[in-house]
Amino acid sequence: MIGNGKKTGKTPAGWVLWLPVALWMVAIFTLSGISIQDERVGFFRFQDKIIHLLEFGALGLLVVRAAYLGGFRSRRAYWWCIGLAILYGALDELHQYYVPGRTVELADVAADGLGVFLLAWAYLASRGERLFHKRSKSEKMEFITR
Repeated sequence: MIGNGKKTGKTPAGWVLWLPVALWMVAIFTLSGISIQDERVGFFRFQDKIIHLLEFGALGLLVVRAAYLGGFRSRRAYWWCIGLAILYGALDELHQYYVPGRTVELADVAADGLGVFLLAWAYLASRGERLFHKRSKSEKMEFITR
């Protein structure tokens, strides 16, 4: 049934759906493991944050896409996907602590998380899925009058 996090209908084999996710995660890990000895000059301020946003935004999109196409269609499943992708971003930042020439920045983790959320949300919205519960008018009034 759709909406309860259980698989529905015929779907491609799970590994086929999750292979792009795994490959992208390997690419992220590999690139973040490259030592940077010289300070590279960016084209504009906060260029590295934009790169983080897009890099992990792609991961967020791939993860929720795999869940959606795999038949796991519930807000809970989508939030788990988003949370795990953000956790991977934090762990990747920790990984960079051990790479010479790399730095660890909380702002990078924030950019990773924002990217994950935005692209995951955009993908799900394009499929008619919601991340947030739509309140009824009575629920809205009850919330306002508290």
